[in-house]
Amino acid sequence: MATIGEFITLAELEFDPYPALARLRSDEPVSYVPDLGMWLVTRWDDVQHVHDRSDLFTSATEPSWLNTVLGTNMLGSDGAEHRRLKDALQPSFTPTATGRWVAEQLPQICDELIDAFDPAGTDLMTAYAEPIAVRALQDSLSWDNASWQQIGEWTRGVCTGLANFANDPEAARVAAHANAESGASIMERVVPHLAFTGLTPDEIVNNVRLCMSGGINEPRDGIALAVWALSSHPEALADCRVDDALWRNACEELFRWISPVATSTRQTTTDVEVAGTVIPAGALVAAMISSANRDEQRWTHPDRYDVHRKEGPHLAFSTGAHVCLGAWLGRSTVRVAVQRLFQRCPGLRLAGDPASVEIRGFEFRGPVRLDVTS
Repeated sequence: MATIGEFITLAELEFDPYPALARLRSDEPVSYVPDLGMWLVTRWDDVQHVHDRSDLFTSATEPSWLNTVLGTNMLGSDGAEHRRLKDALQPSFTPTATGRWVAEQLPQICDELIDAFDPAGTDLMTAYAEPIAVRALQDSLSWDNASWQQIGEWTRGVCTGLANFANDPEAARVAAHANAESGASIMERVVPHLAFTGLTPDEIVNNVRLCMSGGINEPRDGIALAVWALSSHPEALADCRVDDALWRNACEELFRWISPVATSTRQTTTDVEVAGTVIPAGALVAAMISSANRDEQRWTHPDRYDVHRKEGPHLAFSTGAHVCLGAWLGRSTVRVAVQRLFQRCPGLRLAGDPASVEIRGFEFRGPVRLDVTS
């Protein structure tokens, strides 16, 4: 008997994954998708189970897509090795280390970028969201021997490799080129800055590349998506303008509604039954964060963007041992950037119909561009 997963394609998921994920949650919550070569786990409770049971679902997969693209890194490791790598880098991203930057430097960066907007129209992705996201990582790591434009280009190359589920040789070439150039830059400037961590130079390079894929990609897309969501929901935007506390809600709800990073990849260590389906030992499993964040059993009207939602935390920054080490900085960067933009530009609006904005991506989801005018 044919399964739903057999008919789901990567192209469909890249265009809009949510209809397919809704079908899976309803009728086939654990599903093998041949086009991805992975089992998709789609319901909230089951995704949590995958994250919580590293004895059954290991991050140290073999083969490891993360380690192949980036080099051995904390997200492709488990147990003591993962803890060693994460503990070494965590101090660079704590509120203590980055709080002053968020409070003082970030608003200045936002203002400089806003002042440079073309009044005739601006692509917010390239003129605002990306430079802010890159600067957050650059300044945290004292990575000052490359421009934000260059690091942004390298990040897109790295993410092309991480999202290359189809094993496209050209995508692999783009990723290899980005890895080589970014690696040389990181080795020259960031490795000396992080020498105190005790990590080897290669370990620093590999894990900074990992930080690029999440620490730049997620806040960049988060800023742009939040601006699009609020511009598409004028009542929500009006509420935020009246109550400053809602800016945080607006951004957190965005991360739930359209999770910029969709999956956590694991591998079964034995035959495991999840939601009545047995996943065989050694199988690659995608714990679908983006699907769990719209699980009807967890959320009321999950397909709605609701800045007043009060149903607990989402999973956009993962959970458990592998929760994103830069989650506080990423969240704060998005909130300050979005609030500052709308405060400085009270007449800001999308240049066209909100429905015409092209949002794409399965593993990494965000606007292709976001044209605004004021």
